Amino acid sequence: MKIKKLISFLMILGVVGFVSQTVSAQFDSIRRNTNRVDSFPQCDKANLSPIKCGFYEEGYQDGAEDAKNNRDSDHRRYRSKFDNQYESFYRSGYDEGYNSVRPTSRWTNQQRDAYDQGYGFGDNDRNRRISRLPGRYEGRYDRALETYYQKGYFDGYDNKPKQYDTPMGNIPTTPFPNPGNNRNRGTATGTLTWNGRVDNRVNIVLQGEEVKTNIVAGRLSGVYHNLQGVLPRRNATLSVIKLDGRGTVRVIQQPTRDNNYTAMIEVYDAEKSDDNYNLQIRWQSSNVQETYSSGKVNWSGRVDATVDIKISGDYVESVDQTGSGLTVIRENLEGYLAARNGTFVRVNKKNGRGTVTIIEQPNSQNDYTAVVRIFDPQGGDGEYDIEITW
Repeated sequence: MKIKKLISFLMILGVVGFVSQTVSAQFDSIRRNTNRVDSFPQCDKANLSPIKCGFYEEGYQDGAEDAKNNRDSDHRRYRSKFDNQYESFYRSGYDEGYNSVRPTSRWTNQQRDAYDQGYGFGDNDRNRRISRLPGRYEGRYDRALETYYQKGYFDGYDNKPKQYDTPMGNIPTTPFPNPGNNRNRGTATGTLTWNGRVDNRVNIVLQGEEVKTNIVAGRLSGVYHNLQGVLPRRNATLSVIKLDGRGTVRVIQQPTRDNNYTAMIEVYDAEKSDDNYNLQIRWQSSNVQETYSSGKVNWSGRVDATVDIKISGDYVESVDQTGSGLTVIRENLEGYLAARNGTFVRVNKKNGRGTVTIIEQPNSQNDYTAVVRIFDPQGGDGEYDIEITW
């Protein structure tokens, strides 16, 4: 009987030893196959089991890789790698690995404010179902904190939870040129993706960053669109590709000066019931130079700090760059600022205590836009009256 008990005890020890060796071998294999950083973390193997150390070390590797690739610190993107009971060990390793490459520093209040402001704009644009374009709010945020503003905008637009104090890597960009200062001038190229169910006939109308769908006849439902870019206020050529739908789709109006740079696409479904349509609409602005046309802008208003007056074609915009105050604006445009090289803009200050300067002449690099800056250095606002000619 004693011999049988001894044999049973030895067999149990053998099974335990085999399992322990198997677990250790598995995580040794993980370490060999995921040798993505120069050295391994130090896991407290005296107090942690091999399986807990394995999750810790795997987390360390993933955290270090994310930091190297300028990704946000978020161990949850690897949730498929761990069970809930081992998440704390994986997360500890992840945080150690991430911080070993890119130590975390606390954001200042100004950086947080810029992030929050961008987050609010991005969240609002997502809810409005308009294009992912942080540059449309140019002049409403501090350019010195633009990186934090943009990160907040993209997090808000993508409906991510707010993430403060994360290392700032590369900020994602939109698929087409971000107009930035040129938000009303438009982008040279862009894409509008449109989806909806059409019964009979509708017109899709695109002007700048605004998209409307007008019912000509019949019914329309389930409309969704995503705009990447801003249709410029200059001649451009649109094309449309029908990805889904049984009827006909065609461009019935190209954007020109005569129609205030408005494009129109017709969807016609001749069948009795409705059908789903999926369209991709693209544009490319023309590089043909327009004929010279003289003109002028008479501008007046009350300015506190810095205001930029932007003129492009038959469009005038006043941007309060510092957000300090801009009131009682009057703009009177005569003529048209043509998209061509060689046009020279002049400015005459008739009234105002600060300085008025031309900071951009129209050229191909700024999409033929003139920019005049008013700078009022004194406290409070001052009245200005200027004339811009070309």
